[in-house]
Amino acid sequence: MSDPLITLYVPGGRPELIEKAAKYNPDALIIDLEDTVPPPLKAETRTDIAKLIPDLKSPAFVRVNNDPDYLDDDLTQIASDKIIGIVLPMIDNAETVRHVDAKLAEAEQAKGLREGTVKIILQIESALGVMRTYELATASSRVISVTFGSAEDGDLQRDLQASWSADGPELLYARSRVLLEARAAKLPFVLDGAFSDIKNLDSFRRDCEISKRLGYDGRTLIHPGQFEIAREVYSLSESQANHYREVVEAFEAAEKRGEAAIQVGGKLIDYAMYKQAKAALARA
Repeated sequence: MSDPLITLYVPGGRPELIEKAAKYNPDALIIDLEDTVPPPLKAETRTDIAKLIPDLKSPAFVRVNNDPDYLDDDLTQIASDKIIGIVLPMIDNAETVRHVDAKLAEAEQAKGLREGTVKIILQIESALGVMRTYELATASSRVISVTFGSAEDGDLQRDLQASWSADGPELLYARSRVLLEARAAKLPFVLDGAFSDIKNLDSFRRDCEISKRLGYDGRTLIHPGQFEIAREVYSLSESQANHYREVVEAFEAAEKRGEAAIQVGGKLIDYAMYKQAKAALARA
């Protein structure tokens, strides 16, 4: 399976929306058991989603509740080889990550699944979580990504007591640090978070462009109307792809001549730039 770089949330209490969401062809759905489900309905919704999982036609994660009243039951019921994994919200403690790993291993064994089948994406939504991203990301081999809590008026903004703007300076340090620590942890891909102003597509595009320039591979979406812009921005443009192909072709030809420093389009190209070109094309 390719990396799920553009994902779309679906409320767990609205299972009829899962099939509708799939038509937008996201890399994966995120079926939510947390913020979109009222506490009195969490147990019932969890059971309903667990019954639905075997019939899913799209790649999917399930966002569980990071709350002792719900977490273990969420993990036990939804563990399945029919989902990619879980999204673990509000995480700032490596011990919790290890606990989740152990509970998933128990569920996998009980269901006859290979250990490690269910992967984990961590949601970084607090100041402490930002500071501990590397520690959290390396607490379990199941962790395949983190997602940054970028939403306006979201948990991270509240914890930082920061303002918010579409240009993003208020969260820039936290956004950059999460990216840096996730890269240091050698995660396969790193995701930015939700953009809540779903009608303001111009601001959403600017936010995606900032995110992409920082180094994020993709993001989680909360509305299908955001999908086309996200896919466009986070994909390698044709002009970039053509440049990187030219770099690879020219550098490999130079190598055969015994050279390792050339110019392409007026830019100096050595092994570092050659490796970057190959990596970008491989990701694309």
